[in-house]
Amino acid sequence: MSGKFRLAPINQYSTSPYTGAGKSISLAMIWRADLTWNSRDLASGRDMQGFIEGLEGAANAVALFDWWRPFPVPLAGGITGFSDNTLFSDGTGFEDGWSPAVVTAAAKGERRVHVSGLPTSRECFRRGDLFGINGYLYEVARGVTSNADGEALINFLPGLRAGVMAGDAVTLWRPTVPMRMVPSDDILNRTFNVNDPFSLSFVEDIP
Repeated sequence: MSGKFRLAPINQYSTSPYTGAGKSISLAMIWRADLTWNSRDLASGRDMQGFIEGLEGAANAVALFDWWRPFPVPLAGGITGFSDNTLFSDGTGFEDGWSPAVVTAAAKGERRVHVSGLPTSRECFRRGDLFGINGYLYEVARGVTSNADGEALINFLPGLRAGVMAGDAVTLWRPTVPMRMVPSDDILNRTFNVNDPFSLSFVEDIP
């Protein structure tokens, strides 16, 4: 599989008719994904077609994660499952011996949150790493190092899609985001040739 999984800005840009100066206003940010697969055999192709048709176009949301950023690199502990530095499918490779990370309360729209339960006194996130809270996906805006109590303040994008309560869990392994498929008249045909690629596009289902 190949493709793109990105946080796309929605901006409004205007140019002054008097001076020519430009001004841009950031209205929102939204997750987008463009994914391309190769069907290895007829059975997997039929299964994929059934899944796609089950989405009924954009009618039903599906939880997707970023295949290229499935976990914060510093928390992998240098233990990986495969030669390309990815972990095993169950997430093994993360360090043991620390409690699940949780957040303190924060309001919808906030772009930073206090997290506890991290490994102590070490780098935990790098800019561009991903994490999830309550089924929504966020991208770390700057590197994060925890203190001696395993706590840290994380700055991220976009703003919280919904308010969070104290004690809500932080998802670090394959955090997901709800997305809806961008409709296409000819997404996949049952008479496809094996190994022929097909592409799907998705956009975040904003609450």
